[in-house]
Amino acid sequence: MKLLLLVISIGLCSISFCQDTCFVTIKYGENPDAGKYAHVNGIRMYYETYGDPANQPLLLIHGNGGYIYAERCQIEHFKDKYYVIIAESRFHGKTENGSELLTYDLMAKDYNSLLDFLKIDSVYIIGQSDGGIIGLLLAMNYPKKVKKLVTTAPNLRADTTALPEWYLELDINDLKDVENRIAQGDKSAGLVRLKAQISLMVNYPNISNNELAKIKSPVLIMAGDGDIIKLEHILDIYQNIPKAQLFIMPGATHFMLREEYSLFNQIAERFLDNPFKRPTTRELLLK
Repeated sequence: MKLLLLVISIGLCSISFCQDTCFVTIKYGENPDAGKYAHVNGIRMYYETYGDPANQPLLLIHGNGGYIYAERCQIEHFKDKYYVIIAESRFHGKTENGSELLTYDLMAKDYNSLLDFLKIDSVYIIGQSDGGIIGLLLAMNYPKKVKKLVTTAPNLRADTTALPEWYLELDINDLKDVENRIAQGDKSAGLVRLKAQISLMVNYPNISNNELAKIKSPVLIMAGDGDIIKLEHILDIYQNIPKAQLFIMPGATHFMLREEYSLFNQIAERFLDNPFKRPTTRELLLK
């Protein structure tokens, strides 16, 4: 979600119980041995790959304002078991902006095109925040591409059913500030990107509950109990996906994949490595 909230989260980690960020020796996102560009959907998209190409492919998708290094704790954990693919989304990092309006559907199309470019027919996906939204859209619109999906703190709508009012107001005010700076003559590339990123969160996504029923792949929905996404909205997503599991992490925020990376990775790996199950207490009691 928001860059400001990421800064706040990092600051709070120093005075709370969240883990120190994972230790890595590779500068993920700046690794010339792993980084390449793909010409997809009208843009040059930067991506890196790690692990053995013979292993099950795992696509990691970062959140709004993010970049490859933000997923370092997941790359480090999963690269020995999976063939990890991670890119920087349109309007992010080293990837080009392109000429089209930034939407989640467009970004999902980019990632689908990246998989085609890499000649990969299906993947596991772990997506965080906006990456989780893109993961849901990939599962809906390109169902053959998604074998399993871990979607972390996604939202279907940009309204008070999904997000608190104070946060929505913060986004709108930030967008106005950026637009004013551009109107006053600041046309810097970073500001243009920031406008697109904030506009994305203000205006999108627009996914109905009924659309979730189109998802045929197993899905794990994850969120922190202190998340920015309302927990009733997370529950709504869970209840409308046919083959879904739900994990709410205690004492965790929107940034739990870094703050609590060890538990996050453990739960995601448990889901990815095992056949999908959705047992009920009723079934057990009536055996």
